[in-house]
Amino acid sequence: MSDNKKYYYLRLKDNFFDTDEMKILESMKDGYLYSNILLKLYLRSLKNDGRLVFNDRIPYSADMLSSITGHQVGTIKQALSIFKDLGLIEILDNGAIYLLDIQNYIGKGSSEADRKREYRQRIESERTNVQTNLRQISTRDRDRDRDRDRDRDRDRDIYVVDKPQQTRTYFKPPTLEEVKAYCLERNNNIDAEYFIDFQEARGWVLSNGKKMKDWKATIRTWEKNKFNRKPVNKNSKEDALNDMRDLMSEYGGVNEQSNEPSTEDTGSTIDIEYRVEH
Repeated sequence: MSDNKKYYYLRLKDNFFDTDEMKILESMKDGYLYSNILLKLYLRSLKNDGRLVFNDRIPYSADMLSSITGHQVGTIKQALSIFKDLGLIEILDNGAIYLLDIQNYIGKGSSEADRKREYRQRIESERTNVQTNLRQISTRDRDRDRDRDRDRDRDRDIYVVDKPQQTRTYFKPPTLEEVKAYCLERNNNIDAEYFIDFQEARGWVLSNGKKMKDWKATIRTWEKNKFNRKPVNKNSKEDALNDMRDLMSEYGGVNEQSNEPSTEDTGSTIDIEYRVEH
């Protein structure tokens, strides 16, 4: 009965332990443990041409290697670090371990140079695949983050009610020509020059203390209250007060019985200026 099993064997040269790498390795503390671990890793990787993987797909961890070699996990980790520094192994980003000199010890019919070249090509091919997969994962994560941010922005746009922008208008005092033209248009006989002088003296502020917004509305108030004449100079404070009472009485602002200004809201305001000469 024929044996159809496939056998793997490790072929060491008689100067294997005389190489620089092995001499350095065994000269270290626990060096003979490290050389024993290295040989066991060589044997374990034979059927995968020097690639240490479990079931041809799962890279060996330090704990797994500790179980199959019979050495402590700490010793395995230290050995792997030393092997990497000596150029005996290469560990890819996915955790796969390649024993770089294994092609020197595998008995095959092809030449040693061909085996080494094919082995390096396998390592480079797997490294490229690992890097490609990492880039794809990074791109996928970046796209997912971008989609999440876009969804969050869209949800925020749905629930945030846009507030109407308030436009602030600034009052610009009219020119003398503008006031003259408006008074002429309304034929109200208001002295435009006096209107300008009067409002500039007050800082374009209404009698209620608020800033003026519409000078044309003030013109119409003057027109309504027939305030279309310049103030006259008075010779005494008493004359000025009497004139003020007369004007306020004329526009409904004086209580005739009490001779005091009325508190009733007449619906309009009038600005009156008096100059009293002493």
